[in-house]
Amino acid sequence: MKQTNFARVTTKYFSDFLSGQRNVSPNTIKSYRNTFRQLLTYMRDEKRIPPEKIEFKDIRAETIVEFLSWLEKNKQISISTRNQRLAAIHGFYRYAQAEYPDNLFEAQKILNIPFKKKPRPAVSYLTKEEMKVLLDQPDVRNRRGRRDLALMAILYDTGARVQELIDLCVKDIRLHPPATVTLTGKGSKTRIVPIMGNTVQLISRYMDDFNLKCNGRQQSPFFFNSRGEKFTRPGICYILKKHFNQAKKLNPGIMLSNSIHPHMFRHTKAVHMLESGINLIYIRDFLGHVSITTTEIYLKAETELKRSVLEQSYPDVVTQDIPEWKEDTELLQWLNDFCRQL
Repeated sequence: MKQTNFARVTTKYFSDFLSGQRNVSPNTIKSYRNTFRQLLTYMRDEKRIPPEKIEFKDIRAETIVEFLSWLEKNKQISISTRNQRLAAIHGFYRYAQAEYPDNLFEAQKILNIPFKKKPRPAVSYLTKEEMKVLLDQPDVRNRRGRRDLALMAILYDTGARVQELIDLCVKDIRLHPPATVTLTGKGSKTRIVPIMGNTVQLISRYMDDFNLKCNGRQQSPFFFNSRGEKFTRPGICYILKKHFNQAKKLNPGIMLSNSIHPHMFRHTKAVHMLESGINLIYIRDFLGHVSITTTEIYLKAETELKRSVLEQSYPDVVTQDIPEWKEDTELLQWLNDFCRQL
Protein backbone atom coordinates (compact mmCIF):
# COMPACT_ATOMS: atom_id res chain seq x y z
CA MET A 1 0.00 0.00 0.00
CA LYS A 2 1.26 3.44 -0.92
CA GLN A 3 2.15 5.60 2.07
CA THR A 4 0.06 8.78 2.38
CA ASN A 5 1.62 12.20 2.90
CA PHE A 6 0.09 12.41 6.39
CA ALA A 7 1.49 8.99 7.37
CA ARG A 8 4.94 9.86 6.04
CA VAL A 9 5.20 13.18 7.90
CA THR A 10 3.70 11.78 11.11
CA THR A 11 6.12 8.86 11.17
CA LYS A 12 9.10 11.14 10.57
CA TYR A 13 7.87 13.57 13.23
CA PHE A 14 7.71 10.92 15.96
CA SER A 15 10.68 8.76 15.00
CA ASP A 16 13.19 11.41 13.92
CA PHE A 17 12.18 14.88 15.06
CA LEU A 18 10.81 14.50 18.61
CA SER A 19 13.26 11.92 19.91
CA GLY A 20 16.23 12.71 17.67
CA GLN A 21 16.33 16.44 17.00
CA ARG A 22 14.27 17.82 19.87
CA ASN A 23 15.25 15.15 22.42
CA VAL A 24 11.98 15.63 24.27
CA SER A 25 11.14 13.51 27.29
CA PRO A 26 9.40 10.13 26.97
CA ASN A 27 6.40 11.58 28.81
CA THR A 28 6.01 14.32 26.19
CA ILE A 29 6.25 11.80 23.36
CA LYS A 30 3.67 9.64 25.12
CA SER A 31 1.30 12.61 25.48
CA TYR A 32 1.70 13.53 21.80
CA ARG A 33 1.19 9.91 20.76
CA ASN A 34 -2.05 9.71 22.78
CA THR A 35 -3.28 12.85 21.03
CA PHE A 36 -2.73 11.37 17.58
CA ARG A 37 -4.19 8.04 18.59
CA GLN A 38 -7.38 9.84 19.57
CA LEU A 39 -7.31 11.93 16.39
CA LEU A 40 -7.02 8.80 14.23
CA THR A 41 -9.86 7.19 16.18
CA TYR A 42 -12.00 10.28 15.61
CA MET A 43 -11.26 10.30 11.87
CA ARG A 44 -12.11 6.61 11.63
CA ASP A 45 -15.31 6.62 13.70
CA GLU A 46 -16.74 10.06 12.91
CA LYS A 47 -15.37 10.86 9.44
CA ARG A 48 -15.27 7.28 8.18
CA ILE A 49 -11.67 7.61 6.99
CA PRO A 50 -9.41 4.73 8.08
CA PRO A 51 -5.97 5.73 9.45
CA GLU A 52 -4.08 4.26 6.50
CA LYS A 53 -5.98 6.49 4.03
CA ILE A 54 -5.81 9.84 5.87
CA GLU A 55 -4.14 12.65 3.94
CA PHE A 56 -3.47 16.25 4.91
CA LYS A 57 -6.39 17.43 2.76
CA ASP A 58 -8.73 15.43 5.01
CA ILE A 59 -7.79 17.34 8.16
CA ARG A 60 -8.75 20.99 8.06
CA ALA A 61 -8.91 23.61 10.82
CA GLU A 62 -12.64 22.92 11.17
CA THR A 63 -11.83 19.23 11.62
CA ILE A 64 -9.49 19.97 14.51
CA VAL A 65 -12.08 22.19 16.22
CA GLU A 66 -14.69 19.45 15.84
CA PHE A 67 -12.20 16.88 17.16
CA LEU A 68 -11.52 18.97 20.29
CA SER A 69 -15.25 19.36 20.91
CA TRP A 70 -15.67 15.61 20.43
CA LEU A 71 -13.02 14.97 23.07
CA GLU A 72 -14.76 17.23 25.56
CA LYS A 73 -18.17 15.71 24.94
CA ASN A 74 -17.35 12.02 24.50
CA LYS A 75 -14.14 11.59 26.48
CA GLN A 76 -15.13 14.03 29.26
CA ILE A 77 -11.70 15.67 29.21
CA SER A 78 -10.94 18.85 31.15
CA ILE A 79 -10.05 22.19 29.59
CA SER A 80 -6.42 21.62 30.58
CA THR A 81 -6.32 18.30 28.76
CA ARG A 82 -8.05 19.84 25.75
CA ASN A 83 -5.36 22.53 25.61
CA GLN A 84 -2.64 19.89 25.91
CA ARG A 85 -4.10 18.04 22.93
CA LEU A 86 -4.22 21.26 20.93
CA ALA A 87 -0.62 22.06 21.90
CA ALA A 88 0.46 18.67 20.56
CA ILE A 89 -1.36 19.34 17.28
CA HIS A 90 0.21 22.79 17.03
CA GLY A 91 3.65 21.29 17.51
CA PHE A 92 3.05 18.77 14.75
CA TYR A 93 1.78 21.35 12.25
CA ARG A 94 4.69 23.70 12.93
CA TYR A 95 6.91 20.83 11.87
CA ALA A 96 4.65 19.78 8.96
CA GLN A 97 4.79 23.24 7.35
CA ALA A 98 8.33 22.63 6.15
CA GLU A 99 7.89 18.93 5.42
CA TYR A 100 4.73 19.39 3.36
CA PRO A 101 4.51 23.01 2.14
CA ASP A 102 1.57 22.18 -0.14
CA ASN A 103 -0.57 22.31 3.00
CA LEU A 104 0.97 25.54 4.33
CA PHE A 105 -2.19 27.67 4.35
CA GLU A 106 -4.28 25.08 6.15
CA ALA A 107 -1.45 24.46 8.61
CA GLN A 108 -1.39 28.15 9.48
CA LYS A 109 -5.15 28.13 10.04
CA ILE A 110 -4.73 25.20 12.43
CA LEU A 111 -1.91 27.00 14.24
CA ASN A 112 -4.28 29.94 14.76
CA ILE A 113 -6.83 27.84 16.65
CA PRO A 114 -6.78 29.44 20.12
CA PHE A 115 -6.44 27.66 23.42
CA LYS A 116 -9.55 27.57 25.56
CA LYS A 117 -9.50 29.88 28.54
CA LYS A 118 -10.14 28.42 31.96
CA PRO A 119 -10.45 29.88 35.44
CA ARG A 120 -7.27 29.57 37.44
CA PRO A 121 -7.96 27.44 40.54
CA ALA A 122 -6.83 28.60 43.94
CA VAL A 123 -3.51 27.17 45.10
CA SER A 124 -4.17 24.31 47.52
CA TYR A 125 -1.60 23.81 50.26
CA LEU A 126 -1.22 22.51 53.80
CA THR A 127 -0.55 24.73 56.77
CA LYS A 128 2.54 24.06 58.86
CA GLU A 129 0.36 22.41 61.50
CA GLU A 130 -1.30 20.18 58.90
CA MET A 131 2.05 19.16 57.43
CA LYS A 132 3.42 18.29 60.88
CA VAL A 133 0.39 16.10 61.65
CA LEU A 134 0.63 14.39 58.25
CA LEU A 135 4.32 13.56 58.69
CA ASP A 136 3.53 12.06 62.12
CA GLN A 137 1.29 9.36 60.58
CA PRO A 138 3.71 6.74 59.12
CA ASP A 139 4.63 4.00 61.59
CA VAL A 140 8.41 4.35 61.81
CA ARG A 141 8.67 1.07 63.74
CA ASN A 142 8.66 -0.81 60.43
CA ARG A 143 10.62 -0.15 57.27
CA ARG A 144 7.58 0.45 55.07
CA GLY A 145 6.50 3.25 57.38
CA ARG A 146 10.01 4.69 57.29
CA ARG A 147 9.89 4.51 53.49
CA ASP A 148 6.59 6.41 53.40
CA LEU A 149 7.97 9.08 55.73
CA ALA A 150 11.13 9.46 53.62
CA LEU A 151 9.00 9.77 50.48
CA MET A 152 6.80 12.50 51.95
CA ALA A 153 9.79 14.30 53.47
CA ILE A 154 11.58 14.45 50.10
CA LEU A 155 8.43 15.64 48.33
CA TYR A 156 8.08 18.47 50.82
CA ASP A 157 11.73 19.32 51.46
CA THR A 158 12.67 19.53 47.77
CA GLY A 159 9.37 20.77 46.29
CA ALA A 160 9.72 18.02 43.69
CA ARG A 161 7.13 17.30 41.04
CA VAL A 162 5.74 13.78 41.26
CA GLN A 163 7.50 12.74 38.03
CA GLU A 164 10.78 14.08 39.40
CA LEU A 165 10.28 11.88 42.46
CA ILE A 166 9.45 8.85 40.31
CA ASP A 167 12.59 9.35 38.19
CA LEU A 168 14.85 9.81 41.20
CA CYS A 169 17.80 7.37 41.25
CA VAL A 170 20.18 6.45 44.05
CA LYS A 171 22.98 8.38 42.34
CA ASP A 172 20.91 11.56 42.65
CA ILE A 173 21.16 11.53 46.44
CA ARG A 174 24.12 13.12 48.22
CA LEU A 175 24.14 12.60 51.98
CA HIS A 176 27.55 14.10 52.74
CA PRO A 177 27.62 17.84 53.50
CA PRO A 178 26.29 19.74 51.72
CA ALA A 179 23.45 17.22 51.42
CA THR A 180 21.54 17.61 48.15
CA VAL A 181 19.07 15.94 45.81
CA THR A 182 19.47 16.28 42.03
CA LEU A 183 16.09 16.51 40.32
CA THR A 184 15.44 16.13 36.59
CA GLY A 185 12.41 18.17 35.62
CA LYS A 186 10.55 19.27 32.51
CA GLY A 187 12.61 19.38 29.35
CA SER A 188 15.26 17.18 31.02
CA LYS A 189 16.45 20.22 33.00
CA THR A 190 18.28 19.35 36.21
CA ARG A 191 18.51 21.33 39.41
CA ILE A 192 20.30 20.61 42.68
CA VAL A 193 18.22 21.17 45.79
CA PRO A 194 19.59 21.23 49.36
CA ILE A 195 17.95 19.00 51.96
CA MET A 196 17.72 19.61 55.67
CA GLY A 197 19.34 17.60 58.45
CA ASN A 198 16.20 15.73 59.59
CA THR A 199 15.45 14.68 56.01
CA VAL A 200 19.04 13.50 55.57
CA GLN A 201 18.62 11.20 58.58
CA LEU A 202 15.33 9.81 57.24
CA ILE A 203 16.87 9.17 53.81
CA SER A 204 19.94 7.49 55.30
CA ARG A 205 17.81 5.18 57.42
CA TYR A 206 15.62 4.34 54.43
CA MET A 207 18.68 3.54 52.30
CA ASP A 208 19.97 1.22 55.02
CA ASP A 209 16.59 -0.52 55.24
CA PHE A 210 16.51 -1.26 51.51
CA ASN A 211 20.26 -1.80 50.92
CA LEU A 212 20.58 1.21 48.63
CA LYS A 213 24.06 2.10 49.83
CA CYS A 214 25.57 -1.04 48.32
CA ASN A 215 27.81 -0.88 45.27
CA GLY A 216 25.99 -1.38 42.01
CA ARG A 217 22.78 0.31 43.12
CA GLN A 218 23.61 3.79 41.81
CA GLN A 219 21.30 3.50 38.79
CA SER A 220 18.47 1.89 40.76
CA PRO A 221 15.22 3.82 41.26
CA PHE A 222 15.24 5.43 44.67
CA PHE A 223 11.62 4.54 45.44
CA PHE A 224 10.39 1.23 44.05
CA ASN A 225 7.58 -1.28 44.44
CA SER A 226 7.70 -4.95 45.42
CA ARG A 227 8.87 -5.86 41.88
CA GLY A 228 11.81 -3.47 42.10
CA GLU A 229 10.21 -1.11 39.55
CA LYS A 230 9.75 2.64 39.85
CA PHE A 231 6.76 3.83 41.80
CA THR A 232 3.85 4.99 39.67
CA ARG A 233 1.74 8.09 40.17
CA PRO A 234 -1.23 6.05 41.43
CA GLY A 235 1.11 4.25 43.85
CA ILE A 236 2.39 7.51 45.31
CA CYS A 237 -1.13 8.95 45.49
CA TYR A 238 -2.26 5.86 47.38
CA ILE A 239 0.46 6.31 50.01
CA LEU A 240 -0.32 9.99 50.49
CA LYS A 241 -4.10 9.48 50.70
CA LYS A 242 -3.69 6.64 53.20
CA HIS A 243 -1.77 8.80 55.65
CA PHE A 244 -3.87 11.89 54.92
CA ASN A 245 -7.13 10.07 55.71
CA GLN A 246 -5.61 8.72 58.91
CA ALA A 247 -4.41 12.19 59.93
CA LYS A 248 -7.84 13.70 59.18
CA LYS A 249 -9.56 11.01 61.23
CA LEU A 250 -7.29 11.48 64.26
CA ASN A 251 -6.98 15.28 64.03
CA PRO A 252 -10.15 16.70 62.44
CA GLY A 253 -9.65 20.05 64.14
CA ILE A 254 -6.23 20.54 62.50
CA MET A 255 -6.59 18.78 59.15
CA LEU A 256 -9.03 21.15 57.45
CA SER A 257 -8.02 20.36 53.86
CA ASN A 258 -10.44 18.10 52.00
CA SER A 259 -7.98 16.15 49.86
CA ILE A 260 -4.30 15.52 49.11
CA HIS A 261 -2.30 15.06 45.93
CA PRO A 262 1.45 14.97 45.26
CA HIS A 263 1.65 18.47 43.76
CA MET A 264 0.14 19.84 46.95
CA PHE A 265 3.49 19.20 48.68
CA ARG A 266 5.17 21.44 46.10
CA HIS A 267 2.60 24.18 46.65
CA THR A 268 2.99 23.81 50.41
CA LYS A 269 6.77 24.16 50.28
CA ALA A 270 6.52 27.32 48.16
CA VAL A 271 3.97 28.96 50.46
CA HIS A 272 5.95 28.06 53.59
CA MET A 273 9.08 29.55 52.02
CA LEU A 274 7.17 32.76 51.30
CA GLU A 275 5.87 32.83 54.85
CA SER A 276 9.47 32.59 56.05
CA GLY A 277 10.38 35.69 54.07
CA ILE A 278 12.43 33.98 51.35
CA ASN A 279 12.83 36.02 48.17
CA LEU A 280 10.55 35.07 45.28
CA ILE A 281 13.50 34.83 42.89
CA TYR A 282 15.12 32.13 45.03
CA ILE A 283 11.82 30.23 45.25
CA ARG A 284 11.59 30.35 41.44
CA ASP A 285 15.02 28.73 41.10
CA PHE A 286 14.29 26.27 43.91
CA LEU A 287 11.14 25.03 42.16
CA GLY A 288 12.72 25.05 38.71
CA HIS A 289 10.31 27.56 37.17
CA VAL A 290 11.41 29.17 33.91
CA SER A 291 9.57 32.42 34.59
CA ILE A 292 8.94 34.36 37.79
CA THR A 293 5.35 34.77 36.57
CA THR A 294 4.71 31.11 37.34
CA THR A 295 6.03 31.51 40.87
CA GLU A 296 3.88 34.57 41.52
CA ILE A 297 0.75 32.41 41.82
CA TYR A 298 1.81 31.68 45.39
CA LEU A 299 1.46 35.36 46.26
CA LYS A 300 -2.28 34.89 45.76
CA ALA A 301 -2.50 32.02 48.21
CA GLU A 302 -3.05 34.25 51.22
CA THR A 303 -4.03 37.91 51.29
CA GLU A 304 -1.93 38.85 54.31
CA LEU A 305 1.03 36.92 52.96
CA LYS A 306 0.74 38.72 49.61
CA ARG A 307 0.58 42.11 51.32
CA SER A 308 3.66 41.49 53.47
CA VAL A 309 5.74 40.09 50.61
CA LEU A 310 4.85 42.97 48.32
CA GLU A 311 5.80 45.44 51.03
CA GLN A 312 9.22 43.80 51.26
CA SER A 313 9.68 43.57 47.49
CA TYR A 314 8.83 47.11 46.37
CA PRO A 315 10.24 50.45 47.52
CA ASP A 316 7.92 53.04 49.01
CA VAL A 317 7.87 55.69 46.30
CA VAL A 318 5.15 57.80 47.93
CA THR A 319 6.52 60.42 50.32
CA GLN A 320 4.87 62.87 52.70
CA ASP A 321 6.30 65.78 50.66
CA ILE A 322 3.96 65.30 47.70
CA PRO A 323 1.29 68.05 47.81
CA GLU A 324 -2.41 67.38 47.40
CA TRP A 325 -3.02 67.71 43.64
CA LYS A 326 -6.23 69.67 44.19
CA GLU A 327 -4.17 72.51 45.64
CA ASP A 328 -2.26 72.93 42.36
CA THR A 329 -4.39 75.74 40.92
CA GLU A 330 -2.31 76.05 37.75
CA LEU A 331 -2.96 72.41 36.88
CA LEU A 332 -6.68 72.82 37.53
CA GLN A 333 -6.81 75.89 35.31
CA TRP A 334 -4.97 74.06 32.51
CA LEU A 335 -7.42 71.13 32.71
CA ASN A 336 -10.39 73.48 32.56
CA ASP A 337 -8.97 75.30 29.53
CA PHE A 338 -8.17 71.97 27.84
CA CYS A 339 -11.73 70.68 28.29
CA ARG A 340 -13.15 73.84 26.72
CA GLN A 341 -11.10 73.19 23.58
CA LEU A 342 -12.60 69.71 23.05
